[in-house]
Amino acid sequence: MAHNIENYDIQQGIDQAWHGKTKIEQEITFENIVLGQWDLVPQRLQKNGVDTKWHILTCSDAPELEIGTPYNGGLGDTQATFKPVDNKSFLQMIKDSIAGAEHTIVSAGSVRNRGRVFVTIKLNGMESFKAAGRDFGAYLNFGNGHDRSSVLWVNTGNVCTVCDNTFSMNLFQVENKATAENGDNLNVAKRHTKNVLLSLPKLSDLIDKAVGVQAKFQHELNRLDNVPIKLDTARNLFAGFVGRRMEAKQGLSTRSSNTVDRLLQLHVHGKGNRGETLADSFSAVTDYYTHHSSGGDNHMRQVVSSEYGAGRDAKQEFFTVLSNEDKYLETVNHGELILTNTKD
Repeated sequence: MAHNIENYDIQQGIDQAWHGKTKIEQEITFENIVLGQWDLVPQRLQKNGVDTKWHILTCSDAPELEIGTPYNGGLGDTQATFKPVDNKSFLQMIKDSIAGAEHTIVSAGSVRNRGRVFVTIKLNGMESFKAAGRDFGAYLNFGNGHDRSSVLWVNTGNVCTVCDNTFSMNLFQVENKATAENGDNLNVAKRHTKNVLLSLPKLSDLIDKAVGVQAKFQHELNRLDNVPIKLDTARNLFAGFVGRRMEAKQGLSTRSSNTVDRLLQLHVHGKGNRGETLADSFSAVTDYYTHHSSGGDNHMRQVVSSEYGAGRDAKQEFFTVLSNEDKYLETVNHGELILTNTKD
């Protein structure tokens, strides 16, 4: 396991990490955070004494250190192929994202001789992210690649970034969010394009809203886990949802009936499910529309459906049904009528 904490790198933490190189702090704040003690300094490269379009990144406290390889800064940055996000902008984005929320910075620093930087935070009161017996991300991780080995990214997960290996693990989750087991976590990535700095405020708003939504989701899922549901009622619920856009007298097609059967199986036997509560029902629908709904072996088709298309919409709609008693009862009753008119 490679930590890649090199000569110019420091990893701050409130606990010692596995690599034994942590600079332990009783408290890490935005005033003493190590990433605030240096920043990027882009240097334009010259050829025969004439400025070129190429730049190289150096550091304010270590001008001899070159980060990454030369990049095209473009004339007036209009043709830039890479736009660095310096530490000041990175930290400001994080501040904006968690403004007003009680938090603890648990880890911060750089690896690869400052090629990658990171900050890991725990939001007070949401440290465990455990809901309905299911584990959700305990950490809010921020990462950035000065050396172009990484996008600018944010996630919630159970891995605290303390080294290059854990940075890569979280980056993998972000880049493969549809296939990660913890697919309910926040995963946001932004490429270093010429407009990346303009998008940081919007990214901060997105993170702020997403974390707020997760807090509400945690509360609602715990509530659903205290609402029992019988198997017959669960079948009616799934039938009513699958057939929500059809008249009850039509009955279910063979394909829709198979979908209801699969949802009921996941309700009982899906990961972490017991087949006893509405939380199990929600987990079943989430699992189905994340991994199984598109049919066939086309993985990318399933990814697109789950994250951007019909699968995503279905998961959101089902959660709305479970969160609204009138919609829930209407769906269950509709499903019972549909099943009555479904041919065996």
